Amino acid sequence: MTVSILDLHCLNAVTDDHENLPTILEEVRRTSHGNVSRPEVVASLEEMAAGGLVAAFAFDPDRSRFIAVDPSAQDASSLWFRITPAGLAELEANWVDG
Repeated sequence: MTVSILDLHCLNAVTDDHENLPTILEEVRRTSHGNVSRPEVVASLEEMAAGGLVAAFAFDPDRSRFIAVDPSAQDASSLWFRITPAGLAELEANWVDG
């Protein structure tokens, strides 16, 4: 999988914790200094989930925990994302801060 600049910004946004779409979008816009659209970020996250660079989760309030899900079968606005070890390796190899 070829990783774009947008992908790297999305990976950076989900490095430390499970993050929801509004938080990811805000962080990507901040770090990229650009006007990135919600559909662009959703497409990036879905592609990276398919490529194993991020994992998608739904929060189960009854169990108070995250459950892994297939993001293509869910509405992205209700999902949480987190970087995988493969995504972290890609980010560390390609991220230039600032």
